[in-house]
Amino acid sequence: MDTRRVNAITFLNNFVSGALTLLIPLLLLAQNVNLAEIGLVVSVLPLVFLATRLLFAAVADQIGWSHIFLLINWPATLVSTAIYYFAASLPVFLAAKVGEGLRDASYWAVTRTAIFHLSPRREGREATRNYAIIWLATAVGSATAGVGIAYLGFSSTIVLLMIVAGAIGIPAGLLWKIGKKSAKPETSTILKMLNPRGKSKAFWWISIALLFNSLATYPLVTLLLPVFMDQQMGYSYATIGLLFMFYNLVASLTAFLTLKAELSFKRAVFQSVIALAASVVLAFSGVLFPAFVFALAFVRGLGIAFFEHCVAKAARDSRNVSVDIGWLHVPMRLAEFSSVLAAGIIAQAVGYAPVFAATGVFFTIFSFIALRQLRT
Repeated sequence: MDTRRVNAITFLNNFVSGALTLLIPLLLLAQNVNLAEIGLVVSVLPLVFLATRLLFAAVADQIGWSHIFLLINWPATLVSTAIYYFAASLPVFLAAKVGEGLRDASYWAVTRTAIFHLSPRREGREATRNYAIIWLATAVGSATAGVGIAYLGFSSTIVLLMIVAGAIGIPAGLLWKIGKKSAKPETSTILKMLNPRGKSKAFWWISIALLFNSLATYPLVTLLLPVFMDQQMGYSYATIGLLFMFYNLVASLTAFLTLKAELSFKRAVFQSVIALAASVVLAFSGVLFPAFVFALAFVRGLGIAFFEHCVAKAARDSRNVSVDIGWLHVPMRLAEFSSVLAAGIIAQAVGYAPVFAATGVFFTIFSFIALRQLRT
């Protein structure tokens, strides 16, 4: 039952997140903001995430993970969504992205800790299942955003997202006493936990693997695909929303169906070949564009098991699970910030083909670093 509450928080969080991931670039385009400036707005989220996740994780390891859901994640989701309702200038969009960064940082600071706590000896599989739920929620959120913008407009769609954000408080409140710790946090203890020294070489190699996974997916999903569909393909808002829905459904279904499949060398080669081929031809694919997007969704679903089993291996037997997972993601968040900023500038200067192709190369690097770390 407690795992279901975590899954409910996951679904509601990522319904809102998936909708905003699609809605915000399109809203900025509608306000005649250029691609480089959209990249700037999007890049704020991982930067805030980087600055706050470790702090939230350290506090959570002292007071209990469940408190973070109710005290930070829920209000941050609601407030950041509300700010978008009034956003009419770049500074206001940046402020809303700060709120989104706090939402994501608070969610990811404790969600794996919650899963590991509630699902002992099944951490990697349950974390992979959680990612499938994330993609399912993102799919529904994307479709809602696209259809909502097309038929209701931006403002009404944001109001709907605010209602969903408010609902996060229900499962978060029900988890209040789960994962609670009685000891009061001390500043010296928290600061000591935040010290990264003493991590193994394998720990940082896993962190590098996560970095390349982020380079392969984050700029593609949060910036390049929605803007490319709008500007280059001329798709309607409803069509963009539905394509994003199917992208996430394909990734989710693939993750669910391959939960028990072996993380083998053949699998790493298979997913890498598809990623490279699809990303190289994506910008020139014409009417076949959706097929290649779904191919990338398929390999993303295949690859997430490598990702989550690496995280589980690095954090296994840790005294401070939330903080250790947070340190694993520091290079990844730096990559998200810099890659989405660079992707907007490069795509505006020389076109989309180079940045699309780069995502396939990065995914291949991720696959083989992750495989090596899982085998050592």
